[in-house]
Amino acid sequence: MIRTLNESDINGLNRLPPIDWDFDYEAFLKDFLNEDFLYAFVLVDEEKIVGTGNVFLKGKVGWLANIMVDRNYRGQGFGSEITQFLIDFLKAKKCETQLLIATKLGEPIYRKHGFRKMTEYHCFDSVVDTDYDLLAPIRGLKGSDFKNVCKLDRDANGEDRPHLIDKYYGNGQGYFNNDNELLGFYLPDFPRGLVLARDPQAGIELLKLKHSKKGKRTMLPMENHEGVNWLEKQGLQKGESYPRMILGKENHWNPAYIYSYGSGFCG
Repeated sequence: MIRTLNESDINGLNRLPPIDWDFDYEAFLKDFLNEDFLYAFVLVDEEKIVGTGNVFLKGKVGWLANIMVDRNYRGQGFGSEITQFLIDFLKAKKCETQLLIATKLGEPIYRKHGFRKMTEYHCFDSVVDTDYDLLAPIRGLKGSDFKNVCKLDRDANGEDRPHLIDKYYGNGQGYFNNDNELLGFYLPDFPRGLVLARDPQAGIELLKLKHSKKGKRTMLPMENHEGVNWLEKQGLQKGESYPRMILGKENHWNPAYIYSYGSGFCG
């Protein structure tokens, strides 16, 4: 049985994410459960929660996220059941484009449900503090920058996400040229830390700002050659690659603008 996830279900769900995700699922749910763009569900077998799945939806683009099954219940079709439920839920909401970032374990399941691979995201972790030289054009974002930040986010992701930008805007940093034009931004409080830039120099400088501290993780599309090359040259710990997959109508996006996340469970 699949039902809506309630606040009382949250404690104990951190047993579900794989260790390499390094993901506090319970904290995520506590932060997002009351937002009108998140729909969270649990799969119950004999009164025990054995799996979960989430949907982020605003407008015509939706993301499937956090599709997880208890390791003791895998191989019984539960992952496929949750996936089909979320697909049908989005279709009922008139969602035209369904997106997700897959694990290697989940990719074959999503293919069976009609998803097709668009690209791959590469994963990097900073394991030590690093004293990078930062250039002057980076400053704190102001209220007057919000409109341009949302435009850059829309250009990068092909989605209207002011609801997410606003949620994590407070400590944001922007990279500006001499004419005070926004070329990139970094939202450190956005889950995992969002970095988007229309200019490679801006993207690299903002990655320096992010990865000056250890324990930071970045995932970016393989099409962003500038970002991938810089992260590799810095010797950051490279992890697995994860397919970005789509079901339904294509949406225009620009992967070269994405220097850190921009999608996934905050799509």
